[in-house]
Amino acid sequence: MTVSFHLCQPGGGASCGACCGLYNFQDHSREALTEQLATQTARLRRTPLDAESWGEAARELLEQRHASPMFPAVRVCPLLGFIDFQGRQVGCLGHPKVTGGVDLRDCGVYRSSVCETFTCPSFGWLTDGQARLVQAACADWYLYGLVITDVEFVRACLRLLEWELGGPARPEEMMARPEVLATVRRLFALKETAPRRDKRAVVFGRFSRDVEGEPVPRMLDYVKLGVRAAPEDDVVLCLGYTPTDPTELMASRELVRSHVRAVSRALAA
Repeated sequence: MTVSFHLCQPGGGASCGACCGLYNFQDHSREALTEQLATQTARLRRTPLDAESWGEAARELLEQRHASPMFPAVRVCPLLGFIDFQGRQVGCLGHPKVTGGVDLRDCGVYRSSVCETFTCPSFGWLTDGQARLVQAACADWYLYGLVITDVEFVRACLRLLEWELGGPARPEEMMARPEVLATVRRLFALKETAPRRDKRAVVFGRFSRDVEGEPVPRMLDYVKLGVRAAPEDDVVLCLGYTPTDPTELMASRELVRSHVRAVSRALAA
């Protein structure tokens, strides 16, 4: 399984800055990240294109940051910003394709050599069809980045859909039908829209943080909750739910189930 296109800048309205630490905050809402990106973009756009000036600007941006990263080992680069003037495309403002030829990536928290050689795990873990479906359904920087980097979420959603259909869920068919693609977007958009999640919980999707600040996978305590496992639970965890009683868990399962059924009905119509 290898994706045949560039996941960071695939076009069609999608772009991603997750490898630069974009979502690595407890509050990684669209509003919070838009504000941070806008601040970094404004500061760097008025900075002369030389390493000394950009290094100083990067240090200032890091010092002025309001929140600390959720996982300290994952660095959050201050060179990340909006590379277009409409605020729709996220990318590295120090990349030579953005600056017009000058490579200023060494002024960030990663060396340019690291940026050049890094490969997103999703590139090898998603099929080409799965990745293209995410690109088509999540055609904006915020949602696309959240979904394309959560392989378990994408796989689990499609697995539930296949169980509902009683057969394969074909990405090419879903992409070819706008009414179906709209239901897929609503399913994937639960990463942003799912209600009643505990905003105080120190979790990022399926991961929580250990005492040293490292990401660790979360699991549901079925004995404590007094319920059996269900097929929807992988998605429930990926959405960041932290159910403390059976009612919360059942409600989150039903939310997922209803969105999967909506895709299935659209495909059958």
